[in-house]
Amino acid sequence: MPISSKDIRKQIIRYVIYLIFVLSLTALAFYLTVGKNVNLIWETLKSANVWYIVAIFIIVLGCILARSIVVYFLTRIFEKDYFFHRAIAIDQVGSLYRMVTPAGLGGHVMETYTYYKQGIRVSNALSIIAMYSIVYQVVLILYGLISIICKHQVINEIGYISISFNGGSNNVPLWLLISIGFAFNVLSIGVILLISYWNGFFRFIRGPIVRFLHKIKLLKEVEKHQEHLDAAVINFRNNLKTLFKHIPTLLICIVFFFIYITISYSVPYICGLSLGNASMYANYWDSVLLSNIHQMVTCIIPIPGSSVISEMFFLQLFSPSAGPSFYDNEVIARASLLLWRSLMFIFPLFIASLYTIIYRPRKRNNNENPKDQNLEE
Repeated sequence: MPISSKDIRKQIIRYVIYLIFVLSLTALAFYLTVGKNVNLIWETLKSANVWYIVAIFIIVLGCILARSIVVYFLTRIFEKDYFFHRAIAIDQVGSLYRMVTPAGLGGHVMETYTYYKQGIRVSNALSIIAMYSIVYQVVLILYGLISIICKHQVINEIGYISISFNGGSNNVPLWLLISIGFAFNVLSIGVILLISYWNGFFRFIRGPIVRFLHKIKLLKEVEKHQEHLDAAVINFRNNLKTLFKHIPTLLICIVFFFIYITISYSVPYICGLSLGNASMYANYWDSVLLSNIHQMVTCIIPIPGSSVISEMFFLQLFSPSAGPSFYDNEVIARASLLLWRSLMFIFPLFIASLYTIIYRPRKRNNNENPKDQNLEE
């Protein structure tokens, strides 16, 4: 899809508005988290072990490194002379716009544009992003299965999640939320697989479904959308074929995605250690698996950065009121939340914003595909 410089300027303005919105929501979530315990929470945070905080900073950098390694190896499928610092730029630009846009949809647009400015063909950039998404989604689904199997007892003991609405409180079964979130992760790739490799399902989507969406005024041009669907299926099949032709690269991507998820999901545990948490229910793998459950639930709500929802569900999943308590008491739980959200969202958001501002990709190659030249128009 052509991306003009004017479109990019509009996107950037829109993302700045999203950023302000996300930070405002996060500030509201922090205010609600502190509540009447501001003094106790502040004293608890002041007593934090600085070395554990340093460890979390290292984890954040490790997450950036792991994702960038995946970007680097996938890009080298198409560009053998690609440099690692450019992969870091792709990761950081994409991370910034994923964190501040609804459902993270803005990341792919800016990643594609950054790839183009680095001299990568748009068609190749789209293939790289698609392959990245495919592998990550598969790893996320596998981790989700492990989490549900290993933590089913904790899920049963927590039982319900309290959701406030219009001044009232409603108890929603945690299993229901997890099932919806897991199904969302599976469907995001499962539907594409079905469309691509089950001809009967593809004809059903391409025919009756597209025509039905046209009748209810959700789609305007039937033939145009059918052509886009045809192209998307062909591209997906080609991307999978390309991935399976590069098995070593595929294995590297899987390993580093597992590393990325494992270390990033361990942070609630390390936050607890820094604050002196000694709950018998708190250990490294509890943190990883519960955090994965947290991801499955918060991914349902398409709020930029999952602000407010993320903080609210974190407390209901990890706090003493949740059943088998991950933290010793409510104060440590809330202080850990502030640390976790600050170091795993605000800090990476700051790094990505700074990197995006100062990064200046080289101009595209003169041998760029002529079909891609309309990007600069």
